[in-house]
Amino acid sequence: MNARLVPLFSAERSPRETVLRQARLFAESPAAGVLDRLPMGVAVFNGTRQIVYSNVKFRDLAGRDCPTETLVGQRLGEALACLGADLEIGGCGTSELCHSCGLARSMGESLRGRAVVGGECSLARQAGKRLETLDFNIWIWGLPHDGEIFHATILTDARPEKRLALMERIFYHDILNMVSGMQGICELMREEEEGARNAELDLLLFAAERITDIILSQRDFSLAERGDYEVATNKMGTLSLLTDITALMRRDPAARGKTLAVVPDSADAFFASDRKLVTRILVNMQKNALEATPPGGEVTAGCHLEDGFVRFWVRNPGVVPEEARPQIFRRAFSTKGAGRGLGTYGMKLFAENYLGGEVGFSSDADAGTTFFVRLPCGI
Repeated sequence: MNARLVPLFSAERSPRETVLRQARLFAESPAAGVLDRLPMGVAVFNGTRQIVYSNVKFRDLAGRDCPTETLVGQRLGEALACLGADLEIGGCGTSELCHSCGLARSMGESLRGRAVVGGECSLARQAGKRLETLDFNIWIWGLPHDGEIFHATILTDARPEKRLALMERIFYHDILNMVSGMQGICELMREEEEGARNAELDLLLFAAERITDIILSQRDFSLAERGDYEVATNKMGTLSLLTDITALMRRDPAARGKTLAVVPDSADAFFASDRKLVTRILVNMQKNALEATPPGGEVTAGCHLEDGFVRFWVRNPGVVPEEARPQIFRRAFSTKGAGRGLGTYGMKLFAENYLGGEVGFSSDADAGTTFFVRLPCGI
């Protein structure tokens, strides 16, 4: 038989007169008027975890259309109507369910003296006849006031971003399955058909592969922005990788009527990194260069070793306008018009946040524009 978990907190509460006195301290403070206008939920609790102040947004998140006095003396889980708060007579923080509560864990760390505690919390409550899940981001810190120690809590509603993340996961899963099915059908048709139709099927397969790559790129970009991308390190050759990507990009519509070449003195060595991310960066570099090159122009690419790093670069004859240079890596900025601007931003995001590298560029009328990514060899 499993032993019961020891409650996270004592059920003891401060006397009602003590809580009311503490509530008056905050009600009469000039800060109360400011906090009531903040767009995030704010609550202040005392050493026995009882609320002595809550602002308008907190009461809105709690689903309580009431003055702050109504919540005075309650604990956070009780004010938010958490189902776990009613499981034990001691209330919020005393049931076994509280051991898995992000809000309770953060509160405990703050009460033990940690300066600032951040975390996430997901709790269930009964909203009328409907079961409802609340998702919050939490920040808690100690707040000395009038000779006593209180704790301030900020709660922001994380439900919209959680819903978006779930919708994204479902979307990417379903659409990748659909494209994979299309590729499978094309493969079967190619095995059955002979003659002239093979060329058409090859083109269709290539299009399906490009669609898959675009979908995966957007999925990885979303994961990277949220900090959820998991790096997979692979050993690869510098020259073979660059040559393969250049051969692929020669088939891109942006390469029509233009020359794309790898310089002969490019380094041929091994390095370790996330092959998928490096490929995305190099594809973006070459695609941007081709789009900036007029018909008949030439784009060159190369790679060199320097002090434990590999440096890939792509050069085109164009010049980045002076006014655009400070913003070139900013999200959603593009010299190509609205709806663009994730390419250079994505290059920097992947290389510097996940691969330990560096992305930069130089541009002048004589030498043209060169973008580079510098990555640790990692071997």
